[in-house]
Amino acid sequence: MNEMAGGRVVLVGGGPGADDLITVRGLDRLLAADVVITDRLAPTGLLARLAPHVEVIDAAREPGRPKLTYDQIVGLMIDRAQAGKTVVRLKGGDPFVFAHGAQELRSCTDAGVPVEVVPGVTSATAAPVLAGVPLTSSEGSPGFIVVSGHLDPGDPASRTDWTALARSGLNIVILMGMRHLPAIATRLIGEGVAADAIATCVADASRPGQRAVRAGLSELAAEVAAAGLTNPAVVVVDTGRRRPVQRILVLGGSASGKSRYAERLLAAEPAVNYVATARENPADPEWTARIEQHRGRRPAGWTTVETTELAKVLGHCDGSALLIDSITTWLAQVLDECGCWADAPPADCAQRLADEVDAMVAAWSAVSVPAVAVSDEVGSSVVPPAKSGRTFRDALGRLNQRLAAAADEVWLVTAGIPRRLR
Repeated sequence: MNEMAGGRVVLVGGGPGADDLITVRGLDRLLAADVVITDRLAPTGLLARLAPHVEVIDAAREPGRPKLTYDQIVGLMIDRAQAGKTVVRLKGGDPFVFAHGAQELRSCTDAGVPVEVVPGVTSATAAPVLAGVPLTSSEGSPGFIVVSGHLDPGDPASRTDWTALARSGLNIVILMGMRHLPAIATRLIGEGVAADAIATCVADASRPGQRAVRAGLSELAAEVAAAGLTNPAVVVVDTGRRRPVQRILVLGGSASGKSRYAERLLAAEPAVNYVATARENPADPEWTARIEQHRGRRPAGWTTVETTELAKVLGHCDGSALLIDSITTWLAQVLDECGCWADAPPADCAQRLADEVDAMVAAWSAVSVPAVAVSDEVGSSVVPPAKSGRTFRDALGRLNQRLAAAADEVWLVTAGIPRRLR
């Protein structure tokens, strides 16, 4: 790098904490500084090597207790640099990993102050290595993801897609997650990560007081609390052992693309039984044409089973995956068979309907093969003008809720675009 006349700012990543894990370039820039603005996670032991004339400013921002605001820190950097001094902003980790390095660079550049950025060793990789936790391996995870846990997973302000993380099959490295560790573990398990997935918390990585706790994901928060581990800490979750997805409910409106999406979900299965619940009606050629269209697009290797005996099909599987299309037509026929459409329905129709639905939901909850069920979402519909329509809408809405509660995943397809609800 060419030496610049006048003052400048150098953003230096100091590494995970130990004095000897700063880079050679970072140490060189630090020892050449006129002013050092440091934070609490920086390798502050190195400050003893500075010349007596060097001005040291402690900007140790702690959660909830900032000594200096961001604007004050940037103001000091620009002020000292414009006075012709070399200012080193000494940070823990790397300036661009969950730090304000990018903003500080922009603010200084906008003020006409030259800036250099020196990368640092982030605790996201250093802590696992120092604790003996491989982030990738030929036998294990093919990669890892680094996320911030400073917000509760349920906080509307959180931009982290915990569903995608859980499904990635990659190791998850969580920084700043100690406060919300119980909620984070619960969310990941709810999204499909095995409760016994190996999770490790490393506190004070690279420092003399480094400690680590390893436990199953469901037990990690309690183990960490019992051990008294506190910030700074890094959590690593091995998502490799995931709870198998057994039941998937796909919802959508009419002609939304829900059936096609359900078929895509099982495209990789070696054998699929396609359970078609619609019956042909000789008096309705348009309906028959729709059924033929569905039949024609199914893969040749799939077996079509046309039946309304869903409880029986779900309870007696031959090892093949199941695709049920659809719950909506099944319920319509059950309502018809129970006499619920009649102006004067039989006295036992409600009980017969409840028995049929209970048996189907029980079989769905206990199915032993991968199963995808397609149903219409009626929650956004207008109130039907006829009693029969309201009866059907209410029955399907309640049934969808029960199927969703027992499902491992629930998807909503709108205009051909699937979105995971759970």
